[in-house]
Amino acid sequence: MTHGQRWFAGIVCAGAVLAMVPCASAAAEDSVTALVNLSDAQQVAGWTTVNDPVMGGRSTSSVSFGDNALVFSGDLSLENNGGFASTRSPEDPEIGQRAAGATALRVQAVGDGKTYLLKVGITGQPWSYIQRFPTEAGVQQTHDLPVANFEPVGMRLDPAPEAPATLDPAAIDQLGIYILDKQQGPFTITVSSISAVS
Repeated sequence: MTHGQRWFAGIVCAGAVLAMVPCASAAAEDSVTALVNLSDAQQVAGWTTVNDPVMGGRSTSSVSFGDNALVFSGDLSLENNGGFASTRSPEDPEIGQRAAGATALRVQAVGDGKTYLLKVGITGQPWSYIQRFPTEAGVQQTHDLPVANFEPVGMRLDPAPEAPATLDPAAIDQLGIYILDKQQGPFTITVSSISAVS
């Protein structure tokens, strides 16, 4: 074999080896796990509402099942120092088991142009964690909320310095959707899924 033939054979072999190596730049797909089943009317029926009348306010809200999703709607009032409405899932430690290892919580919803927040309760603790997400009226959106960006809060959504600064997804036992921030008037958000992304 001449020098030129050996050189050509080496190039062919190198190409064959490279062809067997997967491309390192190919991004791995996210693993997505539903934390609750919002396409099940019976599960949605287990969600409850808690609004500012517990503190003297006059906001109203309801939760219903429609379009295979949870529909949270009502009217936010600022009267009597009110200004919040919420819906919450039943407490369930299996939510945390499904969320373990998550890097983000994903909310898929059709909103009304207002900003909502996802609140996650923590097993056996008085504090929770929250993160806001804006909506666009009538548009189905996917909101990926990084675990690192959740903020610890107390019973009245005030800062909770005694809580760990970072949310541990494995400790979640309840999910809630809130509207506040003085966004008075009618509101509606249709949430089709809340999932863990890892």
